[in-house]
Amino acid sequence: MNAAAERLSCRAAGISRGWLGLLFFCATWAFGAAEKPPLRYVPMGVANGCFVESVVFYDTLHETFGADAWCRVLQWGAKEDEEVVTGHAVAVFEQRGRLWCWDMNRGFTALSVEPTQREEVEKVAAPILAKYPRITAYFPLYRYDFPQTPDPAPPDENRAVTQTDLVFRDALLAGARLAKHRTVNVVQFSFMENGEARQSAATVFVFNGRLCVYFPERGTVPFRSRVLAVQNLRLIQEAIRQQYRGAQSVKPL
Repeated sequence: MNAAAERLSCRAAGISRGWLGLLFFCATWAFGAAEKPPLRYVPMGVANGCFVESVVFYDTLHETFGADAWCRVLQWGAKEDEEVVTGHAVAVFEQRGRLWCWDMNRGFTALSVEPTQREEVEKVAAPILAKYPRITAYFPLYRYDFPQTPDPAPPDENRAVTQTDLVFRDALLAGARLAKHRTVNVVQFSFMENGEARQSAATVFVFNGRLCVYFPERGTVPFRSRVLAVQNLRLIQEAIRQQYRGAQSVKPL
């Protein structure tokens, strides 16, 4: 993996070179596919959710077609007109003897790349990135997971949909879906903004050997850690403070 890619964090106004790795923000809109896709997938519709949506799609595909089905989460950082803009993540998979992409912005697309070239990330990324002509992509890379065990005490999805606070709703909903295939921890925390105390939430999970933190207000941050313990609140607080300076009072939601 390109070491520079691990240092890149794409933001609307600049690049953070911290050890947390890639931060992805995503807007949502839908486009139909020209060819009938090989499976049905209903997005969660969470804010800034391209990475967690792609991971949940990854899980859904394996649940549908089996553990041996080939699928990758493809992600990249980006620049538009010399300004750093939002990075993005999609799912790439093989079915029906061809490669497909599922993009939360554009739905399903059958790719023109031959399945024999599926591990050649630059070739696979090319037709996907062509749909974003104003974007210059940096460090496209694949992420994929090792088998994990479903969370024995997952977040309650019904509790998520009844939340009036959309940040808490999205964190709980993402946690409930991710928990079907891995252990998660949905936490709340406090931080100061413009001199006022605020509350927010995050979803912590492991994917591709990284401890990942999904912030509904900002996106998903995968980062390297020798400890992959999603219940370790001290570790989680350190991660959150990379995005919310001075964050405190971290506790399960």
